[in-house]
Amino acid sequence: MKESEIRPQKLFNRYLELAKKDNEKFFSDQSSFIETPCPSCGNEKQIPGFEKHGFTYALCSDCGSLYLSPRPPVDMYDSYYHEAESVNFWSTHFYKETAEARRQKIYRPRAQIVAKLAGQSGHLSGNNSLFADIGAGYGLILEEVENLRLFDRIVGIEPSAKMAQICRDRGFDVIQKYIEDTEGVNIDATFLTAFEVIEHVLDPLVFLLSAKRILRHGGLLMFTTLTVSGFDIQVLWENSKSVYPPHHINLLSIEGFRRLIERSGLELTSLTTPGELDVDIVRNICLEKSDIDIPRFAVSIINASELVRSNYQNFLKANNFSSHVQIIARRL
Repeated sequence: MKESEIRPQKLFNRYLELAKKDNEKFFSDQSSFIETPCPSCGNEKQIPGFEKHGFTYALCSDCGSLYLSPRPPVDMYDSYYHEAESVNFWSTHFYKETAEARRQKIYRPRAQIVAKLAGQSGHLSGNNSLFADIGAGYGLILEEVENLRLFDRIVGIEPSAKMAQICRDRGFDVIQKYIEDTEGVNIDATFLTAFEVIEHVLDPLVFLLSAKRILRHGGLLMFTTLTVSGFDIQVLWENSKSVYPPHHINLLSIEGFRRLIERSGLELTSLTTPGELDVDIVRNICLEKSDIDIPRFAVSIINASELVRSNYQNFLKANNFSSHVQIIARRL
């Protein structure tokens, strides 16, 4: 997989430009911003990270997670996600134009992982089973999982009215709420997924506890996100397009994820970094910005042959050094 296949540079840069303008419109007054302890382990001791577009990132002195602090209150975020031009652009242009590439390269392989895991645990699929996806968006994973014919019921959990309606138009049941607001909702999932969601939420622990609440005992939660421990984020740091406030506010470390799962009371069954784009992302940034300063070793990697770059990416994947992390946890 190449970055350009799922994140075309011109389209993605346009989104980032809009996001920067939205920051100035919605978050210029930071008087109500809230100092935040580490969202992974709860530690309140911070190490200065860096500033980006008027926002401040801190590093946890204990687990090494990177997170936005201070961060906007929930009402400010609500206004942003309902009214911001960049949010609208992502759903109406960016995601729509890359949807089929993402289906082929991302969501279909993820559905196959769901099938494999469900097959290994017979009680997750079949009679009275329920698959649910948090942040269902365009419903691509719902469609791909439906094609497997493994689950009795498939549900999307999507707070955006526009995205929720798209999923309904495709024939799916949708709970139009944030997962944190689903208490009392009639859902008892055997298999729950959340792809690229937890990096956006104000409180990852509350997010996981909410997911746990709608997950049947013995059921699985599978989620993917970014990790600050990964190669491209470590190399690019504040120059990384993956570190972009106010969207990506939690970039937890590998150790941070372990601690967060433990705090939630879920059982961690798998933590891997199957990412394929770290080297490609660093290379593309350096081609786009020739004056960027990165470590000499990273320069030698991105300037090497395609075979060497591929081998190094495989090394990152195998040793939990990719910035794309996949976590599977079980409700006991």
